[in-house]
Amino acid sequence: MNIKEAAGLSDLTPNTIRYYERLGVVPAIPRDSNGNRVFGELELQWLDLARDLRHAGVHVEKIIDYVKLVAQGEASIKGRIELLTETRDELDDKIAELEKTRNHIQFKIESYDAHMLPIEENLSNGKTEQ
Repeated sequence: MNIKEAAGLSDLTPNTIRYYERLGVVPAIPRDSNGNRVFGELELQWLDLARDLRHAGVHVEKIIDYVKLVAQGEASIKGRIELLTETRDELDDKIAELEKTRNHIQFKIESYDAHMLPIEENLSNGKTEQ
């Protein structure tokens, strides 16, 4: 399949795919005799992984490191697992922080009259609590 089809399946733009390949976020994509990128299942899996890692907030440099480790073969499996484990742990921390924030907002909603209205009234009147 071509880059437009791969973009549609991966929820990435063709420009993002080209950028990811140029930086090494995904391995080099095979080309046909005219120089056009040809995507198969393996390339789509790489695009999906790169997309998911970026959505998780993983820096491009870390994804490039992972791609380099994969290229090293079996000797780098431990390093790959460590990188993915570290990424998972960072995500767990982010999720915990988001849950804490969500709970705080939920508290404000549930106690809006008693908690938020007085604060908002002071803010709109230019008063600050001391």
